[in-house]
Amino acid sequence: MLNRNSTYYTNYHSVPQNRYRNDNLEQQAQALFKAWFVDFEPFKNGKFVESELGMIPEGWRIVSFSSFISPINEKVLVGNLPEYSVTNNGIIPRSEKYKKQLSNSNSQNKVLRKNNLVFGMSREILNWGIMMDEIGSVSSAYNIYDVNPLIINPLYLKYYMESHISSFNDLIGTAAREGQALDKGALNNKVIYIPTHEVWNKFLRLDQFLRTMQRRNLHEIRNLEQLRDTLLPKLMSGELEINNLNR
Repeated sequence: MLNRNSTYYTNYHSVPQNRYRNDNLEQQAQALFKAWFVDFEPFKNGKFVESELGMIPEGWRIVSFSSFISPINEKVLVGNLPEYSVTNNGIIPRSEKYKKQLSNSNSQNKVLRKNNLVFGMSREILNWGIMMDEIGSVSSAYNIYDVNPLIINPLYLKYYMESHISSFNDLIGTAAREGQALDKGALNNKVIYIPTHEVWNKFLRLDQFLRTMQRRNLHEIRNLEQLRDTLLPKLMSGELEINNLNR
């Protein structure tokens, strides 16, 4: 039997702690964005100007979505790419939510690349996300957009939409079949305010510090899960004893 003094138990016990820490770090990053770019706390002593989105710090810009997004319909065609699903909590590997693939062959799936904006399937809650992994695939029914990084940073877009999600819920249109019909015209007409490069770069340095801590925690989680998958079958079969792990 595994005892609480074993090295294996002590190390693996940190997995849920690391997941909790990462959730906390994510909440910190979102709270920091809200303080800077929703409540404008660091800029309250500066000059503000009127805009169609209300008062914003002087020097910030208002741009329309049509100026930085363009639809993508690239199909996988040959080979296999990991499948993803889009929920109201963002983009996740499909295997985390579903046991079955979208189809026997994902050749008709759409290719999803890093920093793409994608809208999923729902008639009640807007399912959307910004792709953070390098490449994957999603259902052909999804709507995917390329985001021009010369106009807006995709991470800023992600944070902004999360912080103003109620302003985007009207993008769910009516569908003739099961699933979400995105109001593409309404999406193109949406506007967003963008801070100066100097302000964004200051925020980004703080955000990257939090992301680095998250990556370290994830690395430790993966190492400990690999250790579990290697040792647990041997412990269960009696091939390896706990006393051997503590030497």
